[in-house]
Amino acid sequence: MSKQHQGLRKQMLALAIAGVIGCVGAATAAVPAGGPFATLTKATRLNRGDVVSSAVPLNKPVRVSVVLKLRDDAGMKTFLKQPSHGVMSHAQLQNHLPTQAQAQAVADYLKGAGFTNVKISANRMIVNATGSAAAVHGAFKTSLVNVRTNDGRNAFANNTAIQIPAALQGSVQAVLGLQTVHKAHILAQTHAQVGIGGHYPTEFADIYGASGLPKATSVNAAVWGWGSMQNTVNDLHDFMAKTGLKPGKINVVCTDTNGIDWNTGEGLGGTSIGDPTCNGNYDAGEVEWAMDSQSILAMSGGLKSLTFYAAYGGYNTTITDSLNEIVTPTVGEPLAQVINASFGECERYQDANQGGDGSLQSNDAMFQIAAAQGQTFTVSTGDSGADECGDGKPNSASYPASSPWVVAVSGTTLRASDTTWARENVWQGAGGSPSSAEKAQPWQTGLTYGTYKGARGPDVAFDANPASGELVLIQGSYGQVGGTSLAAPLVAGSWARILQGNPSLGFAAPHLYTLPASALHDVRAGNNGYLAKPGWDWATGLGSFDVGKAAAALK
Repeated sequence: MSKQHQGLRKQMLALAIAGVIGCVGAATAAVPAGGPFATLTKATRLNRGDVVSSAVPLNKPVRVSVVLKLRDDAGMKTFLKQPSHGVMSHAQLQNHLPTQAQAQAVADYLKGAGFTNVKISANRMIVNATGSAAAVHGAFKTSLVNVRTNDGRNAFANNTAIQIPAALQGSVQAVLGLQTVHKAHILAQTHAQVGIGGHYPTEFADIYGASGLPKATSVNAAVWGWGSMQNTVNDLHDFMAKTGLKPGKINVVCTDTNGIDWNTGEGLGGTSIGDPTCNGNYDAGEVEWAMDSQSILAMSGGLKSLTFYAAYGGYNTTITDSLNEIVTPTVGEPLAQVINASFGECERYQDANQGGDGSLQSNDAMFQIAAAQGQTFTVSTGDSGADECGDGKPNSASYPASSPWVVAVSGTTLRASDTTWARENVWQGAGGSPSSAEKAQPWQTGLTYGTYKGARGPDVAFDANPASGELVLIQGSYGQVGGTSLAAPLVAGSWARILQGNPSLGFAAPHLYTLPASALHDVRAGNNGYLAKPGWDWATGLGSFDVGKAAAALK
C-alpha cells in the first residue's frame, strides 16, 4: 500500500471513529462539570509495522489504572539522595503518599463518568476502574482503535491524546490501560554456544565469593514476572531436592488474574495468594522464572521466604498494578527486601515525554517508595546491546532497568572454573546504554562521561553470555541459559546474602558505589556498542563484585 493510500486510510478511519462517537454521545454517562481539561499524555506511539485496523466498539469493556503522583516527590528525592538515608518509617512514608482526599476525587470522577468497580489501592497510589470505550472517551477525551502489532498480536491503543480535568492535574500521574501495543518481554537467552561452558547455580556462589557468608535465612526475596507459576514452583521443588537448599515459605501472589478486558460488573480478578496457576493463566515464562528463582536461592544459600509475583501478561498497566502490590503487600505476603525483574522494554514507549503512556513516571514513583522503605529491585538491562529500542540511537535503554531507583544489571562473559573467578569481558548482547529519559543519581553522576554525561547508566554486570551461562533445572533436565536475566538474579541473591549480615543497609545502589576497588571485578575489555574502560563504563557499570569482600567492606 502506498504512503498516500495509507494516509487516506488513516484519515477515513479517524472520521469514522469521530462519527461513531458523535452518534452515541447522548448515550454515554454524563461527565461531571470540572472546568477545563489538560493533556496528560500523547497518542500511543506505534511501532514500525503496527497497523490500525478499526475503531474499538464503544461497548468494549476497558480496565484502567489511574496512577497518582507522590504528594511530596521533591522531599522523597531529597531523602533518597542522602548517602546514608536509612529506611523511612511507615509514618514518614505517609507524608509522601497521595492523600485519601486526592484518591477519592479521582474515584468520584471515574464514577461520575460511568466507570464501575472503582477501587482505591491500599497506599492510594492507584485507582482502578472498569468502563466502556465510550466512557473512556467521555472521561479522557480520547478514542481507542484496534491495532494488529508487528509481532502478530491483536491489541488496542488510544489514537489521540489522553486528557484529564485540570483540577486533577496536580495529583494524577498517568492513565494506564488504554493501550496494549507495548509490553515488556522476558530476557532469557537459551541459544548457548559451545566453547566456554556453563555453571550450575550453586557454583556461582563460589565463583563470586558468596559461599563463605552466612545463608540469607532472615531475608525475604521475590521474583517478579507474569503468568502461571505452577511449573516454575515445581522446578524449584526439584532444585531444592537436588541441592538441599531451602527458600523458606514459598508464596505466589497473582494480580489482575482475569486479564485487562473484563466484563463490566462482576469478575474483577483483584489480588490473590496461594494459587500457583493464577486462575489458570497461561505459562508464559517457565524458563525465565525458574532461572530467577534457582539463581537467587543458590547465591543466597537459603531464604526466609520467596514470593513469586505474577502479573497478567507483561502489559504496562498490569506490570504497574503488580509493582504496587510488591511495595504495599495486601494479601498476607511479607514485604520483600530483594526483588528481581528479568524483563523490560524500550523506555521510549513508557516515558510520557517521548510518546509513551507514562508508565515510566508512574513506576518511578513506586520504585522510590520501595527504595525509601529499604527494598532493592535488581533489573536486567536487556539483551540487544546498547540499542534496546532498535532504532540505532546511542541512548537506547531498557525500562525498568533505566530507573535510577533500582539496581541495573548488565552482562559479561565469565571465565571461571567451577569454583574460581578468572576474568570477565563485556558480553556483546549486554544492554548497557545511557538512558534517554532518566538522570543519574548522585552516587553515579560523577562517573558518567561523554555526550550523555549525567544520564542514567548500568550499575553492575554479572555473567550473562549464554555460552558461560547457567544450567537451569527445567522439568527434570538441565538446560543452559543466559542473558542479563541471569545476571540480575545473581545480584539479587548476592545482595540478600549481604543483607543477612547487615540488614540495615536497605536499598543497595548507593552502597555499591562505596565499594573499594579490591572488592570489584573491573571489566576492561569488550563492547556492546560502548567500549569497556577502566572504572565505571556505559557497558557494564562498575563491573561485578566479590560478594564476600563487598559484605566486609559494607560492615
